[in-house]
Amino acid sequence: MALTGDLDYDTCEDLLDRVRRALREHEGTEHLRLDCRELETVDSMGLSTLLQIHRTAGQDGIGFHLDNIGPALRRLLELTGTYEHLHATQKPTAAADTQGR
Repeated sequence: MALTGDLDYDTCEDLLDRVRRALREHEGTEHLRLDCRELETVDSMGLSTLLQIHRTAGQDGIGFHLDNIGPALRRLLELTGTYEHLHATQKPTAAADTQGR
């Protein structure tokens, strides 16, 4: 899924809706990749949204990865200590397996 423009207070709800819709439409998805190549500004709400998507994907047994992280997003992730957490490829968790997913 490609992210474009700003990810901020005004747009993060739309991203959550798009991700949820895409996962419903593609039931059985094993990996969610967000392409950040055209992502511009990310504020604290945008970062919170990325963390929420990451957490939800893991709970649902879906791998997660951010692709093509630009310098501004990388700096934000590094400053907040979330770069390794969000950038490393997340594999489905064992907890999701115990939920029958």
